[in-house]
Amino acid sequence: MQPSDNVLSGVRVVELATVVFVPSSGTVMSDFGAEVIKIEPPGGGDLYRRFHELPGMPDSEIEYCWILDGRNKKSVVLDLKTPAGREAAYRLIATADVFTTNCHPSVLEKLGMTWEALRAKNPRLVYAHGTGFGTEGDEVEKPGYDMVCYWSRSGLEATMFPLQGELGPITCGSGDHPTGMTLFGAIMMALYRRERTGEGSYVSTSLLANGAWSNSCMIEAQLCGAQFHARRPRAEAINFTNLYYRPRDGRVFKLCIVDIAKNWAPFCAAIGRTSIAEDPRFAQLPDRLRNMRELIPLIDAAFAEHDLAHWKQALEAAEIPYSVLQNYQEIAEDPQMWANGVFAEMTHPVHGPLTVVSSPIAVGGQPKVEPRAAPGYGEHTR
Repeated sequence: MQPSDNVLSGVRVVELATVVFVPSSGTVMSDFGAEVIKIEPPGGGDLYRRFHELPGMPDSEIEYCWILDGRNKKSVVLDLKTPAGREAAYRLIATADVFTTNCHPSVLEKLGMTWEALRAKNPRLVYAHGTGFGTEGDEVEKPGYDMVCYWSRSGLEATMFPLQGELGPITCGSGDHPTGMTLFGAIMMALYRRERTGEGSYVSTSLLANGAWSNSCMIEAQLCGAQFHARRPRAEAINFTNLYYRPRDGRVFKLCIVDIAKNWAPFCAAIGRTSIAEDPRFAQLPDRLRNMRELIPLIDAAFAEHDLAHWKQALEAAEIPYSVLQNYQEIAEDPQMWANGVFAEMTHPVHGPLTVVSSPIAVGGQPKVEPRAAPGYGEHTR
């Protein structure tokens, strides 16, 4: 690594990966100065360039998915099915610090781009393999996206599935991007190890493992033989503290009260119902649990008396955790997100000034690069 204004300047990454999960790890590295060179196949390149055109995605002529995760990168088109294409890729990888891929093991074997093959060409290479179902077992070669590996297989989706209807569509990349952060962390550990030993490393993670890690508290309960509660409709909920509520103006918000002993009396005062705290049916936690079916309508009635603005002030004054279910316009204008660098400004050569979602890491004294437009298909091929 060479001294620079950016912590990863001088690091070269070669990306042989498609869609979201693995490429997103390259995006994070590029934000901190790494040179990320994406190898794309002939015939149109990464499908992610056209994800904004998928049925059900928000309509736009701007390729917003590609702008997000393709930013700062370079694109070279190589036909890896040909000897010349593979040789060009080998020459490029020989100059790299990091190689990232989400190809199936059988594909990597055919291309001569397994960890063993590339380590022989570049002993200092960090080889990062992201998969859907892991690198072992009967399902290694199965196609997988975050919808099925991360959300469905982990139990997250089944846990959230509403009793009265179907779950709405899970948003694009919502399991991929967290899993990409895991791969990014693994790459950073491998680079640190290389600084100490001079040797490259193989690192991997999967959507399957990250889905399980995201839902690990509940999975661990099963592993420990815990008894799960039967799911109930809202009116018969076990606990009022993490339900959705509607104030007078109908804007839905959610509570999340964890320290019940501390927050019970302040909560009752905040909603103007000190009488509830004194009611013997609700005075202690065991009482509230027994009488939750009676308690929830009382809280509903209290919240229905005022608009959201009133409850924001009251709940914040009492330090009661809550959040409004924001729409996307509100998210894009969220002052707290702007204050904390969640968004970054860029100038696109075609679309002009744009805002992009920044990677969720800040390093003190190490600025991120100013976002650059995602590359045109094969823009940097020579």
